[in-house]
Amino acid sequence: MEVLAEYAVDLFSLLPLGELWMAAARMGQQDRLAPMLENAFAILGELGDPLSWSVPLHWAGVHAGILANDPAAVAPHGQALAAAAAQSPFARALAGAGRTWLRVLAGQVDPDEVAVAARGLAQFGLTSDATRLAGQAALQADDARASGLMLQLARDLKLAAAETVDEGAADAADPATADLRATRRAPSSPLSDREREVAELLLLGMPYRDIGAQLFISAKTVEHHVARIRRRLGAESRSEMLSMLRAMLARQA
Repeated sequence: MEVLAEYAVDLFSLLPLGELWMAAARMGQQDRLAPMLENAFAILGELGDPLSWSVPLHWAGVHAGILANDPAAVAPHGQALAAAAAQSPFARALAGAGRTWLRVLAGQVDPDEVAVAARGLAQFGLTSDATRLAGQAALQADDARASGLMLQLARDLKLAAAETVDEGAADAADPATADLRATRRAPSSPLSDREREVAELLLLGMPYRDIGAQLFISAKTVEHHVARIRRRLGAESRSEMLSMLRAMLARQA
């Protein structure tokens, strides 16, 4: 924070500042960034609030308010995005997603609305935000069918993003390398049905407690499943296990 206090905000620091804002909200330390945020919005105001710079920062403000469980803090940034929606399809997608997210957190889950909002985010490359919204909707949904639809939506979005990356890499890859990659693919899943369910939720970033609540098992049982999954895959670390799960589940979809 001492380094940040000495840093002069400029346009090129707005994106990392937005990330820091969300992290500070998660830790309950937003007040420590307040001077920098005031400077950032002052700079944008002097420049006429150019959408290319202001929209991402307002989206970070929406996220910060959500993470801090402070709907009042979300309002000004949501209003700014809504005001920019007529001129920017990106702002329109973010404004709609912000409204939907607040309704989801209030327990008002409309699967169709969430799907539109999440796909709108994914369209602009915000796949992690899109899957997080769908995952949150799955947790908040009051019936199993809606929850299942939201989980499937999150999986579809992640797979679509992975396929886009894979296709781009394949176009540039040497054919021999591609053949070698193919020979290394496992022919079938080594996981049980329950372990696959746990793995899918784990890849959505859910903590053990929320996974247990979703599957009607205890967090301790989830922990045991994760340990078995790691042994079955032969992963040496959690990050390696998650990478292997992503690749395996993407192939089997």
